[in-house]
Amino acid sequence: MNYSAKVIETTRDPIQEYHDSGINAFFRVMSNNLSQQNILADNKANIMISINTVVLSLVIGSAARNVEFWQNLLVPIILFVVTALVATVFAVLATSPRFVEGKLTGQDFRKKHTSVLFFGFFTSLNLKDFEDNMITVLKDDEYLYRCILADFHGQGQVLKRKYRMLRLSYAVFLVGLIISICSFMVAFYFRQV
Repeated sequence: MNYSAKVIETTRDPIQEYHDSGINAFFRVMSNNLSQQNILADNKANIMISINTVVLSLVIGSAARNVEFWQNLLVPIILFVVTALVATVFAVLATSPRFVEGKLTGQDFRKKHTSVLFFGFFTSLNLKDFEDNMITVLKDDEYLYRCILADFHGQGQVLKRKYRMLRLSYAVFLVGLIISICSFMVAFYFRQV
């Protein structure tokens, strides 16, 4: 059997093909990075929520059972409980979902005024309009890239808010912990004297 190699002629410019694969790699890497940062932020928030809720249950439970013993340490306990509570609130705010809903029309797509990748926008469309408008987007490379970039920007804004809340949660926890421990030591010292 004689097999001859088939030469496939391409009409595409090799430089353009290289550029297209670079664009695809760029979008893939950026999407992966945003996804990983989102997971990391959620994990950090979950750690803060878990630690602070355990601390709150232990402190409140212990203080409620031994009121006479903890009576002289009431101020440090209140400081500690408020610290854990505020840190937990910021961690919960970091992970709480915000749903942005918008109404899209065919006019928005024709004028290219909207990013169709965010589910809060495209879920307002019925299936037929969604399919038609997505096909319109997929036919226009520049509009498609702009939609993807707008989605990345939106995800970045969500991450910025998450990390801001997490930073506040950690700062409150650290400062409150230091103040609470110092007040425990002062109260304990004066209790001994």
